[in-house]
Amino acid sequence: MTHATAPDTAGLIVIIPAFQEAATIAEVVARLGVTLPAAPVLVVDDGSTDDTVAIARASGAGVLRGETNQGKGAALQRGMRHALKTGAAYVATLDGDGQHRPEDLPRLLALAAPDRIVIGSRRGAAGQPAARRRANRVADFWISWAARHPVSDSQSGFRIYPVAALADLSRYDGRARRFSFESEILIDAARRGITTIAAEIPALYGTTLRRPSHFRPVADIARIVIMVAGKLLVRGMDPVGLFRSLAPARRKEGPDASSS
Repeated sequence: MTHATAPDTAGLIVIIPAFQEAATIAEVVARLGVTLPAAPVLVVDDGSTDDTVAIARASGAGVLRGETNQGKGAALQRGMRHALKTGAAYVATLDGDGQHRPEDLPRLLALAAPDRIVIGSRRGAAGQPAARRRANRVADFWISWAARHPVSDSQSGFRIYPVAALADLSRYDGRARRFSFESEILIDAARRGITTIAAEIPALYGTTLRRPSHFRPVADIARIVIMVAGKLLVRGMDPVGLFRSLAPARRKEGPDASSS
């Protein structure tokens, strides 16, 4: 058994992909500043036509502005490339719409390690809309199969990536622009020995969100399933991966749960 040491926040950069988040981005950035004051925050605008960019800058975040809307996956990739250029060791991501609590980020950070992706998992929380919950379960099944280990809440954008998981972003050039990127990178990382584990977080919906979700459960999950199926076909549907994916999920929470 080895004990994973949480990374120093000096090696962490927080990335927020943002599209039309003028109503919430200032609060998210401010709360991050209180929670992890030493960690730089980068808002990656995805072609917003409202005041997202100006408000993010006024709130103290760095901003990468996008002229056109290309999708969440494309925004994340831009932010990750910037993080790699700055020498970051870990990249944290969270949405700009207020559905992730910045105050929960230390819970994920406590589990981070060079060979782990940590996901803030809402799977055990109440309040998630039924359609979203069912769609997420479908995605979890397929992604866990292709990753060869259980992945909890694969559609949560609240994560910490080690730099090793971002080593080959060029493979996604020209594709994986919407939500499929966050699924595909889990599978590709797993095939390089990087495991995904979960830290439990609340599910914040209802009046918490100020705009409709950009996620389209049917269309986006269909794209994810098609992407995963292609990876499985290359491996002859990988029956070993299916067996391993059905093992109890590795859910870990809090500093004392970070041994593996």
